[in-house]
Amino acid sequence: MVGRQSLYGTAYAPPAPALPAHDCPRILRMIATLARLALPAWVRSTRPPRGARAIAEAQGRIRRRLVRQLAPCAIGRQLGLAQVAQAPDQERAFRDLPITEYGDYEALIQRTAAGEHGLLHRGRTLALAQTSGTTRNHAAGERFIPQNGRLLRHHRMGGAASLARALEAAGAQTLAGRLLMVGGSSALDNRHAVPMGDLSGIAAARLPPWIRNHYEPGPFISAIPDWESRLLALSARCAPLDMTLVAGIPSWLLVVFERIARARGVRAVSAAWPNLRLVLHGGHHVEPFIASLGAHLRPETWMMEVYPASEAFIAMGSRPWRLGEGAPPALELLTDHGVLLEFCPQGGGPHDCVGAAGLEAGGIYRVLVTTPGGLVRYQVGDLVRADGPGLVRVAGRIRTRISVFGEHVEGFELAQALAAACSATAAEVAYYHVAPLLPTESEPRGAHQWLVAFTRPPQDAQVFIGALDRYLLAHVLDYAAHRRGDGQLLAPRLAELPSRAFTDFLAGSGRCDAQRKMPQAWPDRTIADQLFALAQEKRL
Repeated sequence: MVGRQSLYGTAYAPPAPALPAHDCPRILRMIATLARLALPAWVRSTRPPRGARAIAEAQGRIRRRLVRQLAPCAIGRQLGLAQVAQAPDQERAFRDLPITEYGDYEALIQRTAAGEHGLLHRGRTLALAQTSGTTRNHAAGERFIPQNGRLLRHHRMGGAASLARALEAAGAQTLAGRLLMVGGSSALDNRHAVPMGDLSGIAAARLPPWIRNHYEPGPFISAIPDWESRLLALSARCAPLDMTLVAGIPSWLLVVFERIARARGVRAVSAAWPNLRLVLHGGHHVEPFIASLGAHLRPETWMMEVYPASEAFIAMGSRPWRLGEGAPPALELLTDHGVLLEFCPQGGGPHDCVGAAGLEAGGIYRVLVTTPGGLVRYQVGDLVRADGPGLVRVAGRIRTRISVFGEHVEGFELAQALAAACSATAAEVAYYHVAPLLPTESEPRGAHQWLVAFTRPPQDAQVFIGALDRYLLAHVLDYAAHRRGDGQLLAPRLAELPSRAFTDFLAGSGRCDAQRKMPQAWPDRTIADQLFALAQEKRL
């Protein structure tokens, strides 16, 4: 029980089952009243600094603190952080450190999992958060990010800041209903010295008392390891409840919405949950799913984008938004929440990195984090597009951009092209993946193949493909140059596949869960060929 005591606290007891809906309306109303009174101060206390100077000052304080805390640890000795701490120009000395990746930590993480302390941070590692990532081959196995008390507090601060900002718009009465978190299984693997599991499960174990008995689907359903079984139990429990807030990845939220509507015998989740006021979303681009979400949610429902990762809670929406806007606003980086954020231009090296204050609008950057959990200048694997100092939009993953022919199309551009095609043809998408069609002896030109599972197919497939192509021609210069006159790159191709092919792929790669995401694109046909094979199996 050592690991579980460390995770839940010394006075560990298994969480009580979530209260039935009729047991807690008075308590929830009281929480909403208290939240309404405290909301202005809460928002002020969680707001990140604004303006380049304030951001740089906050990040400088964090850098100095993290260098001092990590210097005595094995990772600090390996990187020479003691020398960095004593350097006359610490910022410059820190920039001399290399950019790191998962392989640089793998041996220390394995030793940490076996029970060693002081390797990546001082004190005890409370949990190892599982992350599949896409910077390595998709079949290369899971990765585990160490979580200590300081890093878990950072995650909690990021969640609190996001919720406070969202409640400014949605109102504190949002907390007067039930709160559904559609995440990974909260069951933790305790076979090792340190508990392992999804960050959502680790976070669920540490919810504050005022929320613990009011979040859905409750600890017992959340702990069901099999996604389909958990989804069935979640639907049965949550369909009749008064849900006012839901949180999760858009594609998986749509799966839940469909199940809830079916269970209640209605067409949209808004009829089953008429008081749903707020949707917290993140994990992948929401634009391709706006039409499907709009079919389930009322136009006045507030949306709030968040950008959490196992490594750090990186950003939150600069403001809440509504589906009618067509796209979420930029994300505001959490620059005063205990993690150092750096951004490396495409093709740049350690000395080219800039801080959050130095972001130039329109630039594409790789994301680096230095955290109290022991990661130093760690490349998360994400790409962001800057909107200016402290503001970004997620551009995709390093491995999921597509540029086999030199066309340089980022993940956000694929998502926006798909959203444009859906809007032009009244289509709705469940899953998608983009792969290259490589030149052959008979056809020396290449193309992009879009593998799509539709919940509502396009009225005209050729119009759909034309809209995809036109968007990319208008917004991606290199794509347009390679497409000109069909000289090097032909028009996109569409392949409609059943949703089951995608969910079977996710299950086969250990990803079929509400925290797992389908790679938007891949630089070869590894994933596409598997999807076609799975689709063929379903037809036989």
